[in-house]
Formats: sequence, structure tokens, C-alpha cells
Amino acid sequence: MTDKFHFLKALRPFSLIVALATCGLGASLAWLDGHKNTLLAVLVIIAGLLLQIAVNLINDQRDLKDKQLAPRQQRAIRRNTRIGFIFMTTAVILGFYMVSLRGWPLLMLGLIGVLGAWGYTGGSINYKARGLGVVLVFWLMGTLLISGSYYAVAGHYHWSVFWLSLPFSVLSSLLLLSNELRDYEQDKADGIQTLCVRLGYQSGVVLYYALVIILYLTSVLLYLGSLLPSIAGLLLSALVLASPLKLLAASLPDRQKLTPLTGRFYLIYSVLFIATIWLSQP
Repeated sequence: MTDKFHFLKALRPFSLIVALATCGLGASLAWLDGHKNTLLAVLVIIAGLLLQIAVNLINDQRDLKDKQLAPRQQRAIRRNTRIGFIFMTTAVILGFYMVSLRGWPLLMLGLIGVLGAWGYTGGSINYKARGLGVVLVFWLMGTLLISGSYYAVAGHYHWSVFWLSLPFSVLSSLLLLSNELRDYEQDKADGIQTLCVRLGYQSGVVLYYALVIILYLTSVLLYLGSLLPSIAGLLLSALVLASPLKLLAASLPDRQKLTPLTGRFYLIYSVLFIATIWLSQP
């Protein structure tokens, strides 16, 4: 637990791919639709990244209830929380600038995003401990981020953006699920009722496999619906799935690698997905 609250550890670098990929996809789709606003595209990605960092840093404040924490660990948590709120405030300021250009629909999306970020572990909401994390992250860290990013750059919206966001929504849920599976024993001991604790570890493993199948099935359907130009490149991402799948049956110490390896899979799939869309353009 000693290293858990170090600033770089608390950042959870493996998870930052979520903001980069989702905001990057939304900005890319807007750009390819002819809305070539470089400033807004960059601001969207920065704001999404800042919000993700804020969530990661604030996330550990619930551990202050652990009476076994050393004073320096408590100080580290409080420091990370303060920095997290600075990042969140900066993201909100950037958001208000974009709202001034795009109007109230973007404001509504932004408010939902900030409330969702805070509610993950904050206050009395704490939907992670209510077993809702995997479900709500699907919308908040997938569809919502991509839709908001597209709208911020383009100034309008169309349903193909929603359909193209679905694989990233599945990936976001998969990444959070890997975190719950990794921390299953500790969360259960601490009384944190995550989805995996509520369902049981083996049911969580089944859900992990199900999400992987849904991810590729969704990709195929997008291709058959002519929304995705090709799936050949996406199939290459399956090559890095063996390692995280193997860890699902591993002992607790080895399972600590599950989330970073799932993050690596997220990274490779998302890069291939976005590259597929870009390379299909004449």
C-alpha cells in the first residue's frame, strides 16, 4: 500500500488512454467531417485528459477512512486530492470557454461529465461502491466523452458518432472491470461493494470475457453497417489479449498486472480503430 499514494502511482497512467482515445476519436470524427478547428480539437483533448487525471487523483480520498494509514500516506492522499481539484477546475474553465462557443447543449454534457467524475467515489453518491461503476463508465467515459468532443469541435451531432463510440464504451467498462477484478479481495475485505464483489469473482471473469466478445461483435456490426471501413486491422488487437486473459485465473500477486495489460489492449485497439478511420479517407 506504501507506493499506492505516490503521485505518479495515483495518476494511474495506464488509464489516461481513456481520455486520450475517446476525446481523440470525437475530435477526429469532427475533423474528418470537415470541421477543421485545430484549437477546439486540442482543447477538447486537454480538457478530457485533465478531467481523467482529476478523477484518478481524487479517487483515493476514500482511503482516508483506513485507520492503518501512516501520517505520510494521509498527507499524500490530501495532496493528491487538492491537485485533483485544481485539474478539475482547469478542465471546467476550458469547458466554459467551449460552451461560450457552442451553447447550452455542450454545457449539459459537461455538467453530466463533471458530476459523473465526482460521483465515481466522491460524496454520498460513490457509485463505484454501489456496484454501478462498470455500467455508468460505459456511458460517461465512452459515449458521453466522444459525443461531447465531437459536438465541441463540430457544433452539431449525428447518430453515426454515437454508434462509432460504442466500442470505446465497452473498452472503458472492460478497463474498470479489470480494476475491480484486480482489487477483488481488498475491496471485499474493506466492504466496498463493487460490481465484482456483489457478483463474485468468477462472475466478474465471465463478464470480462463477455465484454471482449461484445467489443469485437460491435466492431463487426459497425463494419457491416458501413460505418467502419474495415475490421482487418482491429483483429490484430486480439494478439495482446492472451496476457490479460491468462491473468484472470492467476493468484493475487500476479493479478496486479491485469489492469495495466487491459490498458495496453485498450491503447492498441483504440489506435487501430482511429487509424482505420483516418486511413480510409481519400
